[in-house]
Amino acid sequence: MADALPQSFQPGTGVAPASLVEISISCRKLIDADVFSKSDPMVVLFVTDTVSRGWKEFGRTEIIWNNLNPDFVKKFIMQYYFEESQKLKFEVYDVDSASSDLTKHDFLGRAECTLGEVVSSNKLTRRLK
Repeated sequence: MADALPQSFQPGTGVAPASLVEISISCRKLIDADVFSKSDPMVVLFVTDTVSRGWKEFGRTEIIWNNLNPDFVKKFIMQYYFEESQKLKFEVYDVDSASSDLTKHDFLGRAECTLGEVVSSNKLTRRLK
């Protein structure tokens, strides 16, 4: 009869409870960093690296040309791990060239939060610093 019982739990083999989260981004009243036109914004999302504890790039939105109030089409899809602090940093740039090097673009500001704050709010708003 003992052979018919399901396998007993083995510590360390469980999977942390997680859920997929989709993040949409929009900006309002961005700084106009261009002289002859409006800024061409793009948002770069960074997450904390669990190994180095530093920031690593997760992804980038598309560029929206000549717009200080962009609603980005690109969505970021991430795993949300319950009871784990997942820090996020959003940096906004005015794209000035075809270069992927962020130092080649005008930095407009950044906002930080946790993924838990995003999940627990219907619409999270932050001022850029």
